[in-house]
Amino acid sequence: MVEKEKIGIILSGATTREAVCQLLEDAEKGKVYEGMLVLVIPKDKKPLLARVSQIIPYNAFYTEGDPWSEARRKGLPIPEEIARQYEVCKLDLLIELPKGEIKYPPSPGDYVIKIDPKTHEKEIFGVSRGEPKCIWYGSLTGYEGAPIPLDVEKIPMHMAVFGTTGSGKSFDVGVLIEKLVDVPADETTHISFPMIIIDANGDYLDYVDYMKENGEFKRAGWVKRFVFPNVFTRRLELREKYREYVFPIGIDLDALSKRELAETIILYYKGTLEGAELQLSGIVHLLEHMESERAFDSQHDLFLNNYSDLIEELERVDERVIHRSTKTAIQRAFEKFLEVEREHSLLSYKNKSPLTKPEFIDEITKDGGIAIIDFSEEGAVGVELQTKQLVMTYLATVLFKKFTEYKMMGEERYLIFLIEEAQNFVPDRSYPIGLSLAKNKLSLIATQGRKFGLSLCIITQRPSFVDRIVLSMCNTFFIHRISPEDVNYVKSVTGGLPSSLSSRLTTLEQGELIITGQMNKVPLPLLIHVPTTERIVKHTAGTTNVVERLAKIRRGET
Repeated sequence: MVEKEKIGIILSGATTREAVCQLLEDAEKGKVYEGMLVLVIPKDKKPLLARVSQIIPYNAFYTEGDPWSEARRKGLPIPEEIARQYEVCKLDLLIELPKGEIKYPPSPGDYVIKIDPKTHEKEIFGVSRGEPKCIWYGSLTGYEGAPIPLDVEKIPMHMAVFGTTGSGKSFDVGVLIEKLVDVPADETTHISFPMIIIDANGDYLDYVDYMKENGEFKRAGWVKRFVFPNVFTRRLELREKYREYVFPIGIDLDALSKRELAETIILYYKGTLEGAELQLSGIVHLLEHMESERAFDSQHDLFLNNYSDLIEELERVDERVIHRSTKTAIQRAFEKFLEVEREHSLLSYKNKSPLTKPEFIDEITKDGGIAIIDFSEEGAVGVELQTKQLVMTYLATVLFKKFTEYKMMGEERYLIFLIEEAQNFVPDRSYPIGLSLAKNKLSLIATQGRKFGLSLCIITQRPSFVDRIVLSMCNTFFIHRISPEDVNYVKSVTGGLPSSLSSRLTTLEQGELIITGQMNKVPLPLLIHVPTTERIVKHTAGTTNVVERLAKIRRGET
């Protein structure tokens, strides 16, 4: 790597992690900036990649208690041109190129030179643009057109995205999605990574419109939106406009084992399985007994159309097998569970929803499809969180079972399960939420899914409200601006950040983020920004037109 422009000289006191350099005169006055990447050139050693973490100007005539204090006090002119003045910058030492650990600090007098990441991608990251199995994302802060490579092979290790409202989190995740539906597999082939997206706020519905209008979305086989049955039934214009793209959500109780069905019912009723073993075993016994008596062919149909038979059989069970008080609790749980049908028609839409088809997961993983589960106010009108958690429980259960089957059959399939507002589905104990139906199943995916190719992408505004065990399973983090209360938590779950970056966690600008972890091709956190021009599909969620609307109301216009 050859670079001629020297910008500074290393001073004494360097370690293997940080150093201080004095800038040359030509590099002063804003030509070097915080976040800039530079090279330290040790004598007889490999170059060290470094990041400017702080710039400190010094002037001998402007120090506390110096001889010019009284002159400044009286506002008299000071002969600055003869003052001893210079700039120093602190450097975070990152890696020994190419991609080696720094084992010996730079020496005083070593030169610091500029580096252009766009010119030296291969030396810095180990890969060049166009090489397979990588996507190039964002741009290094302080540079234009200098994206960083992300290793797609590391996606099964799970991801997490943090960021407060207005940090650019959803926009940037959209850019990431666009990259993941156009992954170079080899020199001639690009593929789409299959995804199921839990869209809490309608942030990703624009992809359905884009697919409808253009007939394609890069390499994605298809894009489909799933709404709750009450929305699908009542909104005729939605069905007509998106005939091939919008479908109802449904659940299939036959896709669950008897134990899984029992757990789902009790979780929906109580919000926890603690202290519910008698009810669980009672439900399993009841279903097994009715099956042995050939009282039903489908447990789904049993709850949907033959519920009275189920209750009658429950009453007939010997109380030595299921105690009277347990029977009462089971019946209450059944009644509560059937709210999902009475209020949302989730059971009766089994045959109308692609989500319940046995081949659905086969198709999405084969086609590189994108399924957007619309939990926003538009797609889930009047649906309470408890019911959304039930749908999540169902999806997580069938996904885990199917990917386990793939593994047992020797098939390799892959899918990203992307979950917005994840604190509502895998909450920490400190999060003020009454129920967490899906937590057990999602925790199972977090701890074991990576073995099967089933990957989580946890997205949240408040990372400290997400279950710590689930986050500890994530190995790549995309960190936008976060609230001060979350700083220590984020530093803990990510394995630590250099002080020059952790100090910026609460002040990152919109679209600016820190990437750290296994997908990052260099073993150090990188600060990047995602240009607004990088997203192909326009992001319309959250846009407002308040002033114009208020003006129309004032003028009496509808």
